[in-house]
Amino acid sequence: MENFRMMLTSPLWTSTPTASEWLWRPVRDWDNEDTVNSVSAAAPSDRRGQWTVVTRQGRDLRIDTDRLRSHHLLFTYVNGQWMVSDDPESLRKHSGSWNRDAEAADVFLHTGFVVGSRTLVSGVHATPAASTVVLHPDGTWTCSLWDSFGYSTNPITSAAEFDEAFDHALDLAVTRLLAHAEGRQLVLPLSGGLDSRLLAVWLKRLGAPRVIAYTYGKPGSREISISRAVAQALGIDWFSVDLDPSRIAQRWHTAAGAHFQGATWGLTSLPHVQDWYALTVIREDHLVDDDAIILPGHAAVRTLHDTGLLHSSPSNAQVFTAIARRYAVLQGSPEAYRALPLLREEIRRAETEAPLDRERGVQGLLAWFNLRERQAKYINNSMKAYEFFGYDWALPLLDSEVWDCWLNGSEELTANRDWYARYTGARYACVTGQEQELYRAPSVSMPAVPKRALLAAMRATGGDRLLSRVRSVRTMLDHPMAFEAFTEGIPRSEQAWRFARGTTSLGLWTQLFLDNQWGTDLVPSS
Repeated sequence: MENFRMMLTSPLWTSTPTASEWLWRPVRDWDNEDTVNSVSAAAPSDRRGQWTVVTRQGRDLRIDTDRLRSHHLLFTYVNGQWMVSDDPESLRKHSGSWNRDAEAADVFLHTGFVVGSRTLVSGVHATPAASTVVLHPDGTWTCSLWDSFGYSTNPITSAAEFDEAFDHALDLAVTRLLAHAEGRQLVLPLSGGLDSRLLAVWLKRLGAPRVIAYTYGKPGSREISISRAVAQALGIDWFSVDLDPSRIAQRWHTAAGAHFQGATWGLTSLPHVQDWYALTVIREDHLVDDDAIILPGHAAVRTLHDTGLLHSSPSNAQVFTAIARRYAVLQGSPEAYRALPLLREEIRRAETEAPLDRERGVQGLLAWFNLRERQAKYINNSMKAYEFFGYDWALPLLDSEVWDCWLNGSEELTANRDWYARYTGARYACVTGQEQELYRAPSVSMPAVPKRALLAAMRATGGDRLLSRVRSVRTMLDHPMAFEAFTEGIPRSEQAWRFARGTTSLGLWTQLFLDNQWGTDLVPSS
Protein backbone atom coordinates (compact mmCIF):
# COMPACT_ATOMS: atom_id res chain seq x y z
CA MET A 1 0.00 0.00 0.00
CA GLU A 2 1.16 3.54 -0.77
CA ASN A 3 2.19 5.15 2.52
CA PHE A 4 0.85 8.58 1.65
CA ARG A 5 -2.19 9.96 -0.07
CA MET A 6 -1.51 13.49 -1.30
CA MET A 7 -4.50 15.77 -1.88
CA LEU A 8 -2.98 19.12 -2.83
CA THR A 9 -5.69 21.33 -4.30
CA SER A 10 -4.10 24.78 -4.63
CA PRO A 11 -3.23 25.73 -8.24
CA LEU A 12 0.01 27.23 -6.90
CA TRP A 13 1.69 23.84 -6.42
CA THR A 14 4.36 22.61 -8.84
CA SER A 15 6.19 19.28 -8.67
CA THR A 16 8.91 17.27 -10.27
CA PRO A 17 7.84 14.73 -12.94
CA THR A 18 8.63 11.92 -10.53
CA ALA A 19 6.29 13.42 -7.92
CA SER A 20 9.04 13.21 -5.33
CA GLU A 21 9.04 16.92 -4.51
CA TRP A 22 6.32 19.55 -4.39
CA LEU A 23 6.76 23.31 -4.11
CA TRP A 24 4.11 25.88 -3.25
CA ARG A 25 4.68 29.59 -3.83
CA PRO A 26 2.11 32.40 -4.02
CA VAL A 27 3.47 34.01 -7.21
CA ARG A 28 2.94 31.92 -10.34
CA ASP A 29 6.29 32.16 -12.04
CA TRP A 30 7.77 29.02 -10.48
CA ASP A 31 6.73 26.47 -13.09
CA ASN A 32 9.66 24.26 -13.90
CA GLU A 33 11.47 21.30 -12.39
CA ASP A 34 14.76 23.17 -11.99
CA THR A 35 13.10 25.72 -9.74
CA VAL A 36 11.45 23.04 -7.62
CA ASN A 37 14.75 21.23 -7.18
CA SER A 38 16.76 24.37 -6.40
CA VAL A 39 14.32 25.60 -3.76
CA SER A 40 13.82 22.24 -2.07
CA ALA A 41 17.56 21.57 -2.00
CA ALA A 42 18.25 24.78 -0.05
CA ALA A 43 18.14 24.85 3.73
CA PRO A 44 14.86 26.35 4.97
CA SER A 45 16.63 29.37 6.43
CA ASP A 46 18.17 30.12 3.00
CA ARG A 47 14.91 30.09 1.06
CA ARG A 48 13.49 33.47 0.10
CA GLY A 49 9.93 34.62 -0.37
CA GLN A 50 7.00 32.54 0.85
CA TRP A 51 6.88 28.79 0.30
CA THR A 52 5.96 25.28 1.41
CA VAL A 53 8.10 22.32 0.34
CA VAL A 54 7.14 18.62 0.48
CA THR A 55 9.78 15.96 -0.18
CA ARG A 56 9.72 12.18 -0.27
CA GLN A 57 12.68 10.79 1.67
CA GLY A 58 12.68 7.02 1.28
CA ARG A 59 9.48 5.85 2.98
CA ASP A 60 9.10 9.12 4.91
CA LEU A 61 7.43 12.34 3.86
CA ARG A 62 9.04 15.64 4.88
CA ILE A 63 7.07 18.90 5.00
CA ASP A 64 8.95 22.19 5.42
CA THR A 65 6.86 25.24 6.33
CA ASP A 66 8.14 28.81 6.08
CA ARG A 67 8.29 31.34 8.90
CA LEU A 68 4.91 32.79 7.96
CA ARG A 69 3.07 29.47 7.69
CA SER A 70 2.04 30.80 4.29
CA HIS A 71 0.38 27.55 3.21
CA HIS A 72 0.01 25.02 6.00
CA LEU A 73 -0.79 21.38 5.37
CA LEU A 74 -3.18 19.11 7.25
CA PHE A 75 -2.34 15.49 8.00
CA THR A 76 -3.96 12.49 9.65
CA TYR A 77 -3.26 8.75 9.78
CA VAL A 78 -6.15 6.54 8.64
CA ASN A 79 -6.09 2.77 8.11
CA GLY A 80 -2.31 2.56 7.80
CA GLN A 81 -2.00 5.52 5.44
CA TRP A 82 -1.16 9.20 5.87
CA MET A 83 -3.69 11.61 4.38
CA VAL A 84 -2.05 14.95 3.53
CA SER A 85 -3.99 17.90 2.17
CA ASP A 86 -4.28 21.67 2.03
CA ASP A 87 -8.09 21.45 1.83
CA PRO A 88 -10.28 20.47 4.80
CA GLU A 89 -13.12 19.20 2.62
CA SER A 90 -10.84 16.86 0.65
CA LEU A 91 -9.50 15.49 3.93
CA ARG A 92 -12.98 15.12 5.37
CA LYS A 93 -14.09 12.91 2.46
CA HIS A 94 -11.29 10.41 3.06
CA SER A 95 -10.49 10.57 6.77
CA GLY A 96 -13.34 8.55 8.26
CA SER A 97 -14.41 10.05 11.59
CA TRP A 98 -14.75 13.82 11.78
CA ASN A 99 -15.24 14.94 15.38
CA ARG A 100 -14.65 18.22 17.17
CA ASP A 101 -11.53 18.62 19.29
CA ALA A 102 -13.19 20.14 22.38
CA GLU A 103 -10.00 21.55 23.90
CA ALA A 104 -9.05 23.17 20.60
CA ALA A 105 -12.53 24.64 20.22
CA ASP A 106 -12.36 26.17 23.70
CA VAL A 107 -9.14 27.96 22.78
CA PHE A 108 -10.57 29.01 19.41
CA LEU A 109 -13.58 30.65 21.08
CA HIS A 110 -11.30 32.95 23.08
CA THR A 111 -8.50 33.53 20.53
CA GLY A 112 -9.83 33.00 16.99
CA PHE A 113 -7.31 30.24 16.23
CA VAL A 114 -6.11 26.85 17.47
CA VAL A 115 -2.69 26.77 19.10
CA GLY A 116 0.14 24.34 18.36
CA SER A 117 -0.36 21.64 15.74
CA ARG A 118 -3.91 20.78 16.83
CA THR A 119 -6.97 21.62 14.72
CA LEU A 120 -10.70 21.83 15.36
CA VAL A 121 -10.95 18.18 14.27
CA SER A 122 -9.73 15.41 16.56
CA GLY A 123 -6.82 13.43 15.16
CA VAL A 124 -6.06 15.94 12.39
CA HIS A 125 -2.89 18.02 12.76
CA ALA A 126 -1.55 21.09 10.97
CA THR A 127 2.02 22.07 10.16
CA PRO A 128 3.29 24.91 12.42
CA ALA A 129 5.28 27.96 11.36
CA ALA A 130 9.04 27.63 10.74
CA SER A 131 8.91 23.88 11.12
CA THR A 132 9.90 20.58 9.55
CA VAL A 133 7.37 17.78 9.97
CA VAL A 134 8.37 14.22 9.05
CA LEU A 135 5.66 11.60 8.62
CA HIS A 136 6.74 7.97 9.07
CA PRO A 137 4.91 4.99 7.50
CA ASP A 138 4.12 3.45 10.90
CA GLY A 139 1.87 6.41 11.78
CA THR A 140 4.35 8.28 13.97
CA TRP A 141 5.57 11.77 13.17
CA THR A 142 8.09 14.30 14.39
CA CYS A 143 8.17 18.07 14.31
CA SER A 144 11.25 20.26 14.70
CA LEU A 145 11.78 23.99 14.33
CA TRP A 146 14.34 25.50 12.03
CA ASP A 147 13.83 28.98 13.48
CA SER A 148 12.52 30.43 16.75
CA PHE A 149 12.73 34.19 16.28
CA GLY A 150 15.87 34.85 18.31
CA TYR A 151 16.93 38.48 18.70
CA SER A 152 20.60 39.30 18.19
CA THR A 153 22.83 39.29 21.25
CA ASN A 154 25.16 41.76 19.54
CA PRO A 155 22.58 44.11 18.06
CA ILE A 156 22.66 47.40 16.21
CA THR A 157 22.16 50.16 18.79
CA SER A 158 22.52 53.24 16.57
CA ALA A 159 19.23 54.45 15.06
CA ALA A 160 21.07 55.86 12.05
CA GLU A 161 22.86 52.56 11.44
CA PHE A 162 19.56 50.69 11.83
CA ASP A 163 18.00 53.06 9.27
CA GLU A 164 20.66 52.10 6.73
CA ALA A 165 20.32 48.39 7.46
CA PHE A 166 16.54 48.56 7.02
CA ASP A 167 16.95 50.48 3.76
CA HIS A 168 19.21 47.71 2.43
CA ALA A 169 16.86 44.93 3.57
CA LEU A 170 13.85 46.58 1.91
CA ASP A 171 15.83 47.15 -1.28
CA LEU A 172 16.65 43.44 -1.50
CA ALA A 173 13.13 42.18 -0.74
CA VAL A 174 11.24 44.60 -2.98
CA THR A 175 13.73 44.30 -5.85
CA ARG A 176 13.28 40.53 -5.82
CA LEU A 177 9.51 40.98 -5.83
CA LEU A 178 9.66 43.26 -8.87
CA ALA A 179 11.84 40.73 -10.71
CA HIS A 180 9.38 37.92 -10.01
CA ALA A 181 6.36 40.04 -10.92
CA GLU A 182 7.69 40.46 -14.47
CA GLY A 183 5.60 43.54 -15.15
CA ARG A 184 2.32 42.28 -13.70
CA GLN A 185 0.12 44.80 -11.91
CA LEU A 186 0.90 45.25 -8.21
CA VAL A 187 -2.09 45.99 -5.98
CA LEU A 188 -1.57 47.60 -2.58
CA PRO A 189 -4.30 47.57 0.10
CA LEU A 190 -3.55 51.01 1.56
CA SER A 191 -4.57 51.88 5.11
CA GLY A 192 -4.01 54.99 7.16
CA GLY A 193 -1.17 53.37 9.14
CA LEU A 194 2.55 52.75 8.76
CA ASP A 195 3.12 49.38 7.12
CA SER A 196 1.30 49.75 3.80
CA ARG A 197 2.59 53.32 3.54
CA LEU A 198 6.20 52.17 3.87
CA LEU A 199 5.66 49.53 1.20
CA ALA A 200 4.09 52.15 -1.10
CA VAL A 201 7.13 54.39 -0.55
CA TRP A 202 9.49 51.56 -1.50
CA LEU A 203 7.58 50.69 -4.64
CA LYS A 204 7.88 54.35 -5.61
CA ARG A 205 11.59 54.53 -4.71
CA LEU A 206 12.40 51.50 -6.83
CA GLY A 207 10.30 52.59 -9.79
CA ALA A 208 7.69 49.83 -9.78
CA PRO A 209 5.94 50.35 -13.13
CA ARG A 210 2.35 49.26 -12.54
CA VAL A 211 1.04 49.95 -9.05
CA ILE A 212 -2.51 50.64 -7.94
CA ALA A 213 -3.78 51.07 -4.37
CA TYR A 214 -7.21 50.68 -2.83
CA THR A 215 -8.87 51.36 0.51
CA TYR A 216 -12.20 50.18 1.85
CA GLY A 217 -14.50 51.43 4.59
CA LYS A 218 -17.73 53.21 5.21
CA PRO A 219 -18.16 56.31 3.03
CA GLY A 220 -16.53 59.39 4.50
CA SER A 221 -14.27 57.53 6.90
CA ARG A 222 -11.08 59.26 8.02
CA GLU A 223 -8.95 56.33 6.92
CA ILE A 224 -10.18 56.60 3.35
CA SER A 225 -9.37 60.30 3.14
CA ILE A 226 -5.87 59.80 4.54
CA SER A 227 -5.15 56.86 2.23
CA ARG A 228 -6.32 58.87 -0.78
CA ALA A 229 -3.96 61.68 0.20
CA VAL A 230 -1.04 59.25 0.59
CA ALA A 231 -1.66 57.75 -2.85
CA GLN A 232 -1.90 61.20 -4.43
CA ALA A 233 1.33 62.33 -2.75
CA LEU A 234 3.13 59.24 -4.10
CA GLY A 235 1.58 59.48 -7.56
CA ILE A 236 -0.12 56.07 -7.25
CA ASP A 237 -3.49 55.31 -8.85
CA TRP A 238 -6.08 54.71 -6.13
CA PHE A 239 -9.70 53.75 -5.67
CA SER A 240 -11.99 53.01 -2.73
CA VAL A 241 -14.66 50.41 -2.05
CA ASP A 242 -17.61 51.62 0.03
CA LEU A 243 -18.84 49.22 2.69
CA ASP A 244 -22.57 49.09 3.33
CA PRO A 245 -23.47 46.81 6.27
CA SER A 246 -26.85 45.74 4.89
CA ARG A 247 -25.40 44.76 1.51
CA ILE A 248 -22.51 42.92 3.14
CA ALA A 249 -24.82 41.01 5.49
CA GLN A 250 -27.13 40.03 2.64
CA ARG A 251 -24.20 38.78 0.57
CA TRP A 252 -22.57 37.00 3.51
CA HIS A 253 -25.56 34.76 4.12
CA THR A 254 -25.45 33.21 0.67
CA ALA A 255 -23.67 30.27 -0.90
CA ALA A 256 -20.86 32.68 -1.84
CA GLY A 257 -20.21 33.49 1.81
CA ALA A 258 -20.32 29.83 2.81
CA HIS A 259 -17.94 28.90 0.00
CA PHE A 260 -15.46 31.57 1.14
CA GLN A 261 -15.49 30.25 4.71
CA GLY A 262 -14.92 26.68 3.60
CA ALA A 263 -11.96 27.71 1.46
CA THR A 264 -10.21 29.87 4.06
CA TRP A 265 -10.57 28.44 7.57
CA GLY A 266 -7.98 25.69 7.16
CA LEU A 267 -9.31 23.80 10.24
CA THR A 268 -7.36 26.17 12.51
CA SER A 269 -8.43 29.77 11.98
CA LEU A 270 -11.43 32.05 11.95
CA PRO A 271 -11.99 33.05 8.31
CA HIS A 272 -10.55 36.53 7.83
CA VAL A 273 -13.62 38.47 6.72
CA GLN A 274 -12.42 42.08 6.92
CA ASP A 275 -11.65 42.53 3.23
CA TRP A 276 -13.93 39.79 1.85
CA TYR A 277 -16.59 42.15 0.53
CA ALA A 278 -14.05 44.59 -0.94
CA LEU A 279 -12.39 41.73 -2.81
CA THR A 280 -15.80 40.56 -4.03
CA VAL A 281 -16.44 43.99 -5.57
CA ILE A 282 -12.92 44.22 -6.99
CA ARG A 283 -13.19 40.86 -8.72
CA GLU A 284 -16.74 41.30 -10.01
CA ASP A 285 -16.14 44.84 -11.30
CA HIS A 286 -12.67 44.00 -12.73
CA LEU A 287 -11.09 46.90 -10.84
CA VAL A 288 -7.62 45.32 -11.09
CA ASP A 289 -5.98 42.97 -13.57
CA ASP A 290 -7.06 39.34 -13.39
CA ASP A 291 -3.42 38.27 -12.87
CA ALA A 292 -2.58 41.03 -10.40
CA ILE A 293 -0.34 40.43 -7.38
CA ILE A 294 -1.75 41.82 -4.13
CA LEU A 295 0.77 43.20 -1.64
CA PRO A 296 -0.61 43.51 1.91
CA GLY A 297 1.52 45.69 4.15
CA HIS A 298 2.06 43.17 6.95
CA ALA A 299 5.54 43.79 8.35
CA ALA A 300 8.20 42.08 10.43
CA VAL A 301 7.99 44.94 12.93
CA ARG A 302 6.45 43.74 16.17
CA THR A 303 5.05 45.88 18.97
CA LEU A 304 5.36 44.31 22.40
CA HIS A 305 2.28 45.19 24.42
CA ASP A 306 3.93 44.00 27.61
CA THR A 307 7.08 46.13 27.48
CA GLY A 308 7.07 46.46 31.28
CA LEU A 309 8.16 42.82 31.46
CA LEU A 310 11.39 43.67 29.65
CA HIS A 311 12.71 45.69 32.58
CA SER A 312 11.28 43.93 35.64
CA SER A 313 13.05 40.54 35.71
CA PRO A 314 9.71 38.69 35.62
CA SER A 315 9.29 35.06 36.62
CA ASN A 316 8.35 32.45 34.05
CA ALA A 317 4.84 32.36 35.53
CA GLN A 318 4.43 36.12 35.06
CA VAL A 319 5.51 35.93 31.43
CA PHE A 320 3.26 32.97 30.72
CA THR A 321 0.29 34.72 32.36
CA ALA A 322 0.91 37.88 30.33
CA ILE A 323 0.93 35.88 27.09
CA ALA A 324 -2.25 34.02 27.99
CA ARG A 325 -4.07 37.19 29.00
CA ARG A 326 -2.96 38.90 25.81
CA TYR A 327 -4.45 36.36 23.41
CA ALA A 328 -7.45 34.81 25.21
CA VAL A 329 -9.46 38.05 25.28
CA LEU A 330 -12.16 37.73 22.63
CA GLN A 331 -14.92 36.90 25.13
CA GLY A 332 -13.94 39.65 27.57
CA SER A 333 -12.77 37.17 30.20
CA PRO A 334 -9.22 38.13 31.31
CA GLU A 335 -8.86 34.98 33.39
CA ALA A 336 -10.28 32.65 30.72
CA TYR A 337 -6.84 31.15 30.11
CA ARG A 338 -7.06 29.35 33.46
CA ALA A 339 -9.71 27.07 31.95
CA LEU A 340 -7.75 26.51 28.73
CA PRO A 341 -5.19 23.75 29.39
CA LEU A 342 -4.21 23.53 25.71
CA LEU A 343 -3.26 27.22 25.67
CA ARG A 344 -1.17 26.86 28.84
CA GLU A 345 0.52 23.76 27.40
CA GLU A 346 1.46 25.57 24.18
CA ILE A 347 2.85 28.60 26.03
CA ARG A 348 5.10 26.27 28.04
CA ARG A 349 6.17 24.54 24.83
CA ALA A 350 6.93 27.89 23.20
CA GLU A 351 9.31 28.61 26.06
CA THR A 352 11.31 25.49 25.13
CA GLU A 353 11.58 26.92 21.61
CA ALA A 354 12.43 30.47 22.71
CA PRO A 355 13.91 30.00 26.19
CA LEU A 356 13.47 32.79 28.71
CA ASP A 357 16.94 32.21 30.14
CA ARG A 358 18.72 33.21 26.94
CA GLU A 359 19.78 36.82 26.37
CA ARG A 360 16.76 38.96 25.42
CA GLY A 361 14.68 35.91 26.24
CA VAL A 362 11.57 37.76 27.43
CA GLN A 363 11.39 39.85 24.28
CA GLY A 364 12.04 36.79 22.14
CA LEU A 365 9.35 34.64 23.76
CA LEU A 366 6.70 37.37 23.64
CA ALA A 367 7.41 37.97 19.97
CA TRP A 368 7.76 34.30 19.05
CA PHE A 369 4.44 33.23 20.56
CA ASN A 370 2.65 36.04 18.73
CA LEU A 371 4.42 35.13 15.51
CA ARG A 372 3.78 31.38 15.49
CA GLU A 373 0.21 31.66 16.77
CA ARG A 374 -1.88 34.80 16.13
CA GLN A 375 0.29 36.22 13.33
CA ALA A 376 0.60 32.90 11.50
CA LYS A 377 -2.93 31.64 12.03
CA TYR A 378 -5.05 34.76 11.81
CA ILE A 379 -3.10 37.54 10.09
CA ASN A 380 -1.07 35.50 7.59
CA ASN A 381 -3.95 33.11 7.06
CA SER A 382 -5.86 36.08 5.61
CA MET A 383 -3.82 35.59 2.42
CA LYS A 384 -6.22 32.75 1.64
CA ALA A 385 -8.79 35.44 0.83
CA TYR A 386 -6.69 36.66 -2.10
CA GLU A 387 -6.17 33.12 -3.31
CA PHE A 388 -9.91 32.47 -3.07
CA PHE A 389 -10.54 35.29 -5.55
CA GLY A 390 -7.78 34.04 -7.85
CA TYR A 391 -5.09 36.60 -7.08
CA ASP A 392 -1.44 35.98 -6.31
CA TRP A 393 0.14 37.77 -3.36
CA ALA A 394 3.48 38.56 -1.76
CA LEU A 395 4.63 39.93 1.60
CA PRO A 396 7.92 41.74 0.97
CA LEU A 397 7.88 43.43 4.39
CA LEU A 398 7.92 39.95 5.93
CA ASP A 399 10.62 38.53 3.67
CA SER A 400 13.81 37.05 5.09
CA GLU A 401 16.07 40.08 4.77
CA VAL A 402 13.61 42.42 6.48
CA TRP A 403 12.87 39.86 9.15
CA ASP A 404 16.54 39.23 9.92
CA CYS A 405 17.26 42.96 9.98
CA TRP A 406 14.52 43.55 12.56
CA LEU A 407 15.94 40.80 14.77
CA ASN A 408 19.31 42.54 14.60
CA GLY A 409 18.01 45.74 16.21
CA SER A 410 18.56 46.45 19.89
CA GLU A 411 15.78 46.17 22.43
CA GLU A 412 15.52 49.97 22.58
CA LEU A 413 14.88 50.11 18.83
CA THR A 414 12.51 47.14 18.56
CA ALA A 415 10.43 46.94 21.76
CA ASN A 416 7.90 49.45 20.45
CA ARG A 417 7.11 51.23 17.17
CA ASP A 418 8.77 54.58 17.98
CA TRP A 419 11.81 53.99 15.77
CA TYR A 420 9.65 52.49 13.04
CA ALA A 421 7.21 55.42 13.03
CA ARG A 422 10.07 57.93 12.77
CA TYR A 423 11.78 55.89 10.07
CA THR A 424 8.61 55.52 7.98
CA GLY A 425 7.82 59.21 8.36
CA ALA A 426 11.29 60.21 7.26
CA ARG A 427 11.24 57.95 4.19
CA TYR A 428 7.75 59.16 3.26
CA ALA A 429 8.81 62.80 3.58
CA CYS A 430 11.93 62.13 1.48
CA VAL A 431 9.84 60.82 -1.41
CA THR A 432 6.85 63.16 -1.16
CA GLY A 433 8.18 66.27 0.57
CA GLN A 434 5.25 65.99 3.00
CA GLU A 435 4.86 65.08 6.65
CA GLN A 436 2.85 61.91 7.18
CA GLU A 437 -0.61 61.96 8.70
CA LEU A 438 -1.75 58.77 10.40
CA TYR A 439 -5.24 57.49 10.96
CA ARG A 440 -6.41 57.83 14.56
CA ALA A 441 -9.79 57.22 16.11
CA PRO A 442 -11.82 60.45 16.34
CA SER A 443 -11.87 62.33 19.63
CA VAL A 444 -13.63 65.35 21.08
CA SER A 445 -11.60 68.56 21.10
CA MET A 446 -11.17 70.30 24.45
CA PRO A 447 -8.80 73.02 25.72
CA ALA A 448 -5.66 71.58 27.29
CA VAL A 449 -5.99 72.73 30.93
CA PRO A 450 -9.58 71.64 31.62
CA LYS A 451 -8.96 68.46 29.63
CA ARG A 452 -6.06 67.50 31.91
CA ALA A 453 -8.15 68.19 35.02
CA LEU A 454 -11.07 66.15 33.70
CA LEU A 455 -8.84 63.21 32.80
CA ALA A 456 -7.26 63.23 36.25
CA ALA A 457 -10.66 63.18 37.92
CA MET A 458 -11.91 60.40 35.68
CA ARG A 459 -8.84 58.26 36.36
CA ALA A 460 -9.34 58.72 40.10
CA THR A 461 -12.96 57.54 39.94
CA GLY A 462 -12.66 54.91 37.23
CA GLY A 463 -14.62 57.07 34.83
CA ASP A 464 -11.87 56.86 32.20
CA ARG A 465 -12.42 53.11 31.89
CA LEU A 466 -16.18 53.58 31.69
CA LEU A 467 -15.88 56.23 28.98
CA SER A 468 -13.45 54.05 27.04
CA ARG A 469 -15.85 51.10 27.25
CA VAL A 470 -18.82 53.23 26.10
CA ARG A 471 -16.85 54.52 23.13
CA SER A 472 -15.74 50.99 22.33
CA VAL A 473 -19.32 49.67 22.36
CA ARG A 474 -20.51 52.47 20.09
CA THR A 475 -17.65 51.84 17.66
CA MET A 476 -18.27 48.09 17.47
CA LEU A 477 -22.00 48.53 16.92
CA ASP A 478 -21.28 50.98 14.08
CA HIS A 479 -17.80 49.98 12.95
CA PRO A 480 -15.84 51.94 10.27
CA MET A 481 -15.22 48.57 8.56
CA ALA A 482 -18.89 47.49 8.85
CA PHE A 483 -18.06 44.62 11.19
CA GLU A 484 -21.65 44.63 12.43
CA ALA A 485 -22.64 43.05 9.11
CA PHE A 486 -21.20 39.73 10.28
CA THR A 487 -23.04 39.59 13.64
CA GLU A 488 -26.64 39.76 12.45
CA GLY A 489 -27.33 36.38 14.05
CA ILE A 490 -27.08 38.03 17.48
CA PRO A 491 -29.68 40.63 18.57
CA ARG A 492 -28.26 44.14 18.73
CA SER A 493 -29.20 44.53 22.39
CA GLU A 494 -27.27 41.37 23.25
CA GLN A 495 -24.31 42.58 21.21
CA ALA A 496 -24.24 45.86 23.15
CA TRP A 497 -24.47 44.01 26.48
CA ARG A 498 -21.65 41.63 25.53
CA PHE A 499 -19.46 44.43 24.16
CA ALA A 500 -19.96 46.30 27.43
CA ARG A 501 -18.65 43.23 29.28
CA GLY A 502 -15.53 43.17 27.09
CA THR A 503 -16.44 40.78 24.28
CA THR A 504 -14.97 41.86 20.93
CA SER A 505 -16.39 41.65 17.43
CA LEU A 506 -14.12 38.67 16.80
CA GLY A 507 -15.48 37.08 19.96
CA LEU A 508 -18.99 37.20 18.51
CA TRP A 509 -17.69 35.80 15.24
CA THR A 510 -15.90 32.85 16.87
CA GLN A 511 -19.12 31.91 18.67
CA LEU A 512 -21.18 32.12 15.47
CA PHE A 513 -18.58 30.16 13.53
CA LEU A 514 -18.27 27.36 16.08
CA ASP A 515 -22.06 27.14 16.25
CA ASN A 516 -22.22 26.97 12.43
CA GLN A 517 -24.45 30.05 12.43
CA TRP A 518 -22.56 31.85 9.68
CA GLY A 519 -24.52 29.83 7.14
CA THR A 520 -22.09 26.93 7.03
CA ASP A 521 -21.76 23.44 8.45
CA LEU A 522 -17.98 23.34 8.68
CA VAL A 523 -17.14 22.73 12.33
CA PRO A 524 -17.94 19.21 13.54
CA SER A 525 -20.16 18.79 16.57
CA SER A 526 -18.77 17.75 19.93
